[in-house]
Amino acid sequence: MSNNLEVVKHDDETPQQAIARTALTPENLSAAVLMGTKVFGEAPITDVAQELKRQTAALHKGDMTRAESMLLAQAHTLDGLFATLTNRALNAKHMEQLETYMRLALKAQGQSRATLQTLGELKSPKNVAFVRQANIGQNVQVNNGTTEPTRPRQKKKAQNELLEAEHGEWLDTRATSIPGRDDSELETVGQKHRPEKRRRYHATLRKDASDS
Repeated sequence: MSNNLEVVKHDDETPQQAIARTALTPENLSAAVLMGTKVFGEAPITDVAQELKRQTAALHKGDMTRAESMLLAQAHTLDGLFATLTNRALNAKHMEQLETYMRLALKAQGQSRATLQTLGELKSPKNVAFVRQANIGQNVQVNNGTTEPTRPRQKKKAQNELLEAEHGEWLDTRATSIPGRDDSELETVGQKHRPEKRRRYHATLRKDASDS
């Protein structure tokens, strides 16, 4: 059995670069770890790495069969570990042993559940909702659709600021009121009973202006 990986040198790299690339390839690293488990018997490490590369290529093409099988097998293994540790806990003669075995058993049970949850999400991916947030001044508006964020009262605010800067007063945005009947009567009374003193004052001004 060969425990050495086969190194294939590319034309554009040195022997040292070829060794570094081979050693850092994910499938080769995984093969080296798996060979340490002694479960492959006489299988050469290079053949194990090649098999891992074939599985990786299938995954890149969208074939998730191997990943699904692996997760299910791991969930069963963890469940078996949970049962074994629980049985040891029940047969323990001391409380410390019981607590240790039960703590490990519950950890295995939790990992088995998490593995099955991952498998379920792999089979039925969740829909991801993208939320676009627009900040406008001090107003925050969140849109879940494609509608553009609105800017309420921007035009009216700009008009008020312009009028304030030029005339020192605010724009009256109230609706124009229609003169009532009482207003008409007051206007008539003003024309009828206008004081004579004001008329004489205007006459004096015109006279002074003609003298000058």
